[in-house]
Amino acid sequence: MRYLIYLSLFSVLACGRIKQEDTSEIRAEIERSMIKRVTEKDLMQEVSVWGEQAKKKWDADYRVECQQTYVFDDYTLEVYNKDLPVEGQGVKSQLIEAYSYGLQQGQPVGTNIQKLNDTLFIYSFPLSDKSYLKQVCKQDFAFVLLSSKKIISQIK
Repeated sequence: MRYLIYLSLFSVLACGRIKQEDTSEIRAEIERSMIKRVTEKDLMQEVSVWGEQAKKKWDADYRVECQQTYVFDDYTLEVYNKDLPVEGQGVKSQLIEAYSYGLQQGQPVGTNIQKLNDTLFIYSFPLSDKSYLKQVCKQDFAFVLLSSKKIISQIK
């Protein structure tokens, strides 16, 4: 009889801990998938923060194989040469053309945030003269393509 009481007591205690672990995982998943109220201002601030982080990384002596596009988990980086012709008619092409023209004319060109469509932002910036991409790869400016879905999921 004693053994039966101990056995039932241990089984109840064991089940309780498993439930607690499972509910904490479920709570975390629910918090991640909850709908968040994010204003346009919050979204633009976060795009600016992510863009500045990417700019710091790529303006430094960050050595990579020269290519047009670099894809990462959080963003995509596209680099351009000011002397190459622009193809296309979209917002992105117009932005490339504006940067190219400004750099060709020797005008000071700064960073810029542009909303490409409902799901994509572009943070654009000129590459500094000490940048590896500018010295070795002969690129003049870069676009950081940021997904609004990814940004919103990171906002707390």
